[in-house]
Amino acid sequence: MLKQRLITALILVPLTVWAVLSFPTGIIAWLLALVMAIGAWEWAGLIRLRDMGARLCYIVAVLLLLWGSYSLPFAGVAAIGVIWWGVCTVLLVRWAHKRSASALLLSKLVPGMIVGVLVLVPAWRAVIGLHGLPVIGPRMVLLLFILVWLADSAAYLVGRRFGRTCLAPALSPGKTREGVYGALGTGLLFSLMGGEILAFSGLAWWGFIGLVLLTLFASIVGDLLESLFKRLSAVKDSGCLLPGHGGMLDRFDSLTAAAPVFALGVWGLEQLQ
Repeated sequence: MLKQRLITALILVPLTVWAVLSFPTGIIAWLLALVMAIGAWEWAGLIRLRDMGARLCYIVAVLLLLWGSYSLPFAGVAAIGVIWWGVCTVLLVRWAHKRSASALLLSKLVPGMIVGVLVLVPAWRAVIGLHGLPVIGPRMVLLLFILVWLADSAAYLVGRRFGRTCLAPALSPGKTREGVYGALGTGLLFSLMGGEILAFSGLAWWGFIGLVLLTLFASIVGDLLESLFKRLSAVKDSGCLLPGHGGMLDRFDSLTAAAPVFALGVWGLEQLQ
């Protein structure tokens, strides 16, 4: 499993870095829309939408919403995503402690379809909005991706080596508090370097460190939400597209929550500069 994860990462990471730094925002939008379409297909499976025609209609609906969101201010769409993930955090905490009916309701077909839209659309718009920022845009997207990748890897490796205490057994028995500490520590070290690289100073620099920690927290929530849906659907992975990782959502679940938080925070820091 670890060998497959490494091979897949060694292929995907350089390609992603090259694309983010080389392609214009319009091309990135189309490429990421393809990723979101695959994510919508996998999400339809998690909410047990088994009819092929219905799945295709759901993908088309998500793509139309992506297209519609492109005409809206990215900070506004990102704010919708941040609000959603805040609500999601509350629901996940309640489910982890007493399996509340409100969290279970989200996995039903129609609410689950809406949740899928809230997971995918704000994340897409946030990344595209970041990439389109003058001068620093592509670097900010790359910074976001690297931050989430490092945190995911640290959580996996630290949790595997030192994990003793389950984070939320009702949501994801395999995730540990030690893994979370590893992710947060790695992210904090990275933020100290990232703030210097991006030339943030004063309040904006400290704000950037705070933003990184919030982004990491959001990435954990995104991971736990997909874990809940997989648990309720009795599946291990959302798909099998990426060897060693599972499906597209298994690789990008953390990013769907992290992207709106990071994008809105960067937009706010830009206003302070």
